[in-house]
Amino acid sequence: MKKTALEVAQEQLATAIEYMNLDQEIYELLKEPLSQLTVRIPVKMDDGTIRIFTGFRFQHNAALGPTRGGTRFHPEETPEDVKALSLWMTLKNALNEIPNGGAKGGIIVDPEKLSKGELERLCRAYVRKIAPTIGAWKDFPGADIGTSAETQSWMLDEWEALNLHHEPAGISGKLMVLGGSEGRPEATSRGLLYATRESVKAKGLEMKQLAAVVQGFGKVGWHLAKLYEMDGVKVVAVSDVHTGIYNPEGLDVKDVNAYMDRNGTLVGYPKAQAVSNSELLELECDILAPCAVQNVITDENAPRIKARFLIEGANGPTTPDAEKILISKGVFIAPDIWANSGGTQVAHFERVQNLNDDRWSEEEVNAKLERLIGKVFAEIYKIHTEQNISMRLACWVRSIGKVVDAMKARGWV
Repeated sequence: MKKTALEVAQEQLATAIEYMNLDQEIYELLKEPLSQLTVRIPVKMDDGTIRIFTGFRFQHNAALGPTRGGTRFHPEETPEDVKALSLWMTLKNALNEIPNGGAKGGIIVDPEKLSKGELERLCRAYVRKIAPTIGAWKDFPGADIGTSAETQSWMLDEWEALNLHHEPAGISGKLMVLGGSEGRPEATSRGLLYATRESVKAKGLEMKQLAAVVQGFGKVGWHLAKLYEMDGVKVVAVSDVHTGIYNPEGLDVKDVNAYMDRNGTLVGYPKAQAVSNSELLELECDILAPCAVQNVITDENAPRIKARFLIEGANGPTTPDAEKILISKGVFIAPDIWANSGGTQVAHFERVQNLNDDRWSEEEVNAKLERLIGKVFAEIYKIHTEQNISMRLACWVRSIGKVVDAMKARGWV
């Protein structure tokens, strides 16, 4: 039976806690969010009917500071997924020198099936429901799957209307005109690019020698494929929710994106052969970047994965059993809480700019991001090599250590 994201996260946590020889009470404190809010949201639809949506906002741990994390709108969203994502956010923030705890939100909805007006009313109603628990110095929601700069701007407007003052730091991922940050649209993908460069360099290779497969062609996958191509990497396959496309000679990524814009899908793209999403993961390549959802690489397909580098663009794409198989095959894994931290970093930059009534250039944002990705890599790679542990465990050891130190300082443990 397939493990839930929460089961995977808790298994990873237990492994790290045991390795670090920490007390069981640390595991108990970190295995679930300390604050869990589930709400029912009535929304008037365009036809006059009322539809009830279920939403969540889980704040995992605030020892390091006010919590932060994105909001997912997805038809298959579950509280277990949101709990796992909030745990990963705590560790991601700790690992990447962001002075915040982790949180995550979500609504069980397919945003593609809502009109623009219905989506706006849902966003505003969600903010009203979670308003007592959020704010610039409490918990500030960002964007994630199914949300965007537009939805975040509606949420900010509703939040400010409730509080009767401007507070752009209360919501991240906004449109530029309302205080969003330069570099935000590409931030996660650019962080993945920098993470790939660091991983490849550590193994004595160059980007221009390599071929990549990118699973997912949404906001993260499209920008990553484009950035890979600009860096000289040959992108041989990409996919959307319907299909994958493969050309061993390399895809023209901009042409693929133009086709996607025209048709809303990659189905029928004429300059490549169609492959399934499962087949795509097993193609010949140097770099495999899963940028869709969690738990796509399992002990069932891991033995057939041929990539030399696994760059985790999604949160939790690899199960613990699959990771063991990949490591035994010599695959270098760039773990999600480091590799895909670009969006989190730039959301933090956005908040700093908002609190200081400041504005940074895209070049400044990208330079700061590249420096931090490289700095954190040097630290975790040193732990990885000196202690002879996996890159993921190295990340967890470093981040859990910071959270535990903060909890001890506060007298929680």
